Amino acid sequence: MPFLHKRKIRFSHCDPTGILYFPHVFDFVNATVEDWFESGLGMPFPEFHLLHRLGNPVVSTDCEFIHPCRFGEEITLELSPTRIGNSSIEMRIAAKVLGEERMRLRHRTAMISLDRFRAIEIPAELRARAEGFLLPEPSQAPAPRVPDLPGAAPPNAFRSRQLVRYFHCDPGGIVYFPRFFDMFNVALEDWFAEALACPWGTDLIGARQLSTISLAIRAEFLRACRLGEVLDFDLWPTHLGRSSIQLALAGSAAGAERLRAAWTICMVSREGFRSTRIPDDLRERMQSLLPVGT
Repeated sequence: MPFLHKRKIRFSHCDPTGILYFPHVFDFVNATVEDWFESGLGMPFPEFHLLHRLGNPVVSTDCEFIHPCRFGEEITLELSPTRIGNSSIEMRIAAKVLGEERMRLRHRTAMISLDRFRAIEIPAELRARAEGFLLPEPSQAPAPRVPDLPGAAPPNAFRSRQLVRYFHCDPGGIVYFPRFFDMFNVALEDWFAEALACPWGTDLIGARQLSTISLAIRAEFLRACRLGEVLDFDLWPTHLGRSSIQLALAGSAAGAERLRAAWTICMVSREGFRSTRIPDDLRERMQSLLPVGT
């Protein structure tokens, strides 16, 4: 059986459209992993971090958002490890409300020494307990439908420069991975305002009564990011559908690549919360930003 973690969606978890703000999904995912360590593996995270000086940073995550989650609903996250490597754990996580699947994730973490910040072998006792939950991926299990990770950013990519602040960081001294998705959203909001001349508050959500929701995201974290560093997020569109927009992000610090992400969002009407055609003026501006040859 998968390990289960339940969360009530609170008012503070929701965005201005009234649905679960997508970075909070990854807060829920991290809480599920923490609870699995404590209740399933007998290794509370404070003991794991502070006594044993071990860390479990996220290497990559893929998430497909199937249906929105709303204020007041109770979400159940089902975690099943599918592969346990020398220093990594791959897991499948399904998020459900009253048995209906709302999100589908693949998640990979690594075991590291906090003293050396290097990958280490998973301790034998922890490995034995984790293997008791091992549920190899069935051949028919649907994987998250997520876009491919991007290559190098084109010259006309939009750049959002963001300082890693105290509130972004976790007890391991690095950026807590859900906060990266907050940073992605800042880059997206700035892209609309500066590159598309469509600020969310006054124009997209205000005058047009439109919004964007996330359909899928894939992110790969290559190196840790620390307090005080300045991250450059390059964002550009890679494909436009009728109502969907595929975006690529590349994050770097002082020219060194730190992360990559591919993100699909959808334009929706705030009145009926249905997908709607990208407005012609925004489509024209977005098309001018597509990489040459797209």
